Amino acid sequence: MLAVIGAMVVITWQHGKNRALIQLLENSRTQDVNHIDKIFDLEQENADLMDDVLRLELDNAVLNDSINKLNK
Repeated sequence: MLAVIGAMVVITWQHGKNRALIQLLENSRTQDVNHIDKIFDLEQENADLMDDVLRLELDNAVLNDSINKLNK
């Protein structure tokens, strides 16, 4: 009888542990999706910033040429 009660306790504990682990797994999956979305957002922001840098470098080159022409 004691063995049956002990087995029921262990089964109940294992079931609770399993449910907790399933919840942790679902939370991890949700976090993974959020992180992937954030990575894509950051990649797009990086591309936009790189375009701005290239435009500013071109503007800077044009201004330097204009200054050099004025100084001659």
